[in-house]
Amino acid sequence: MKKLFALCALSLTNMAAWGGFLTNYNEPNTNKLLNALASNNIHIVQLGDSHTAGDSMTDALRNNLQERYGNGGMGWAMPMYFSGQRLARYGYDNNQWTAISSRRNQNENYTLGGLIAKPNHTGSSLTIKSKGYEPTQTMTVSIRQAANDGELIGIDSDGNHFSIAAPIKNSTWQQVSFDAKLPFTITAQGSVSGTAIGGWWGKSKTQTGAIVSALGINGAELSHWNRWNDTAWQNELGEIAPDLIILAYGTNEGYNSVSAERVQAVLSERIRQIRRAAPNAAIMIVSAPEALRSTGGGCGTRPSGLSAIQQIQRQTAQDEQTLFWDWQAAMGGSCSMMNWIRSGKAAKDGVHFTHKGYSELGNQLAEDIKALSYTTPNNKTIQPVPYINYRQLDNK
Repeated sequence: MKKLFALCALSLTNMAAWGGFLTNYNEPNTNKLLNALASNNIHIVQLGDSHTAGDSMTDALRNNLQERYGNGGMGWAMPMYFSGQRLARYGYDNNQWTAISSRRNQNENYTLGGLIAKPNHTGSSLTIKSKGYEPTQTMTVSIRQAANDGELIGIDSDGNHFSIAAPIKNSTWQQVSFDAKLPFTITAQGSVSGTAIGGWWGKSKTQTGAIVSALGINGAELSHWNRWNDTAWQNELGEIAPDLIILAYGTNEGYNSVSAERVQAVLSERIRQIRRAAPNAAIMIVSAPEALRSTGGGCGTRPSGLSAIQQIQRQTAQDEQTLFWDWQAAMGGSCSMMNWIRSGKAAKDGVHFTHKGYSELGNQLAEDIKALSYTTPNNKTIQPVPYINYRQLDNK
C-alpha cells in the first residue's frame, strides 16, 4: 500500500511539474492521430510566423518525437535560402536563383508556404544540403512550369542522375517525387520563363518514424494565406496528407491590432479549408504566447489586443472542434515573459525566445502530444491531457 501511495504521489507530482497544456475539443480525427502515433509513423506540419520560421521550437519537437518514434525524414524545406529564416536540417547553395516571399511580394502565384524560388536563366543551379547525416530521402517537390519550359536536371551525392519537370506544363502547381541522397544539385535547362519551385518535402525512403515540417514566415499573420493560390495550397496539403496540422499564429495579429473578430473569422475559414483539403488530418491551434510591447515594470506591457486574441483562439478551437495548446500557460501564465527574459529563455525584445527557451517549449509540446498516446480517446473530454513521465516512474 505504501508503495502504491508513493507511486500515486509521484504521478501527481510529475503531472503538476509537466502540466497538461493540450486540450482536445472533440477533434474528429483524434483516433487517426492516435493510430499514427501507435504505428510510429506520423507527419506533423506546423505553419506559423517567426516562432516557426526559426525552426528552433519545431526542431526540439522533431528531435523529441524522433527519439521516441524514429526518424521518418527531413520534412519540408524552403525552396531555397531566404534571408532571416532558418531550417535546422537543411542548407543551400544558390547560383542564379531568385527568392520571392509572399511577405514582401503579393503579386506572385504562391503555393503552400508562401515562398518560391525561380531560376534566372538556363544553367542556374541550386544545391539542397543536409546539415547532418540523413538516409536517402524520397523528395516531393512542388513545381510549376510554362508550356515550353525545360527540365531541371539533378545529381545527388551518390552520383545518381534524375530530372524534374511538371507532369503537365500549364503553369499550375504540381508535385513530383524522386529519390536522392543529399546533397543534390539541380540545374535549369532550356527555357525557364515560367519555372518556379515552391518547396521540398523529405521523407526517409527506408525508415518509418516521425516527421516535423516547419513552414513559417517572419512577420506572418494567418490572413496572409490570402496571398497564396487557394487551389494550389489545398491540393498540395492533400497530396502530402499530414497526420497533424498545427496553426501557430497570433503574435503579429496582437501587435498589429487585428480585431479578435477578424482573427476568429480567418481562423475558422482556414480550419474549414484544411478539413476539406486534408480530411484525415487532426488540427491543433497553438495560441499566441505571452509577449510584451515594453519590458518596464514587474510584468512589462502587453499588446492591448493580445488577451482577446488568445481567448478567441481557444474559443475557435472549441467551436471548430480542434486540439488546442496553450502556449502562455506552458510559460507559466500571464506575467511570465519577464521571468523568461531574466532566465535567458526569452529575448530582450519581449517577443521572441532564445534557443534554450524554444527548445523547452518544443519539448513540452512533444510531451503533451505523446501523452495523447497514453490515453483512451474520448471525444466528450475537453479537459487538458496531463503528461506523466513514465520513464522517470520506471526508474524509481
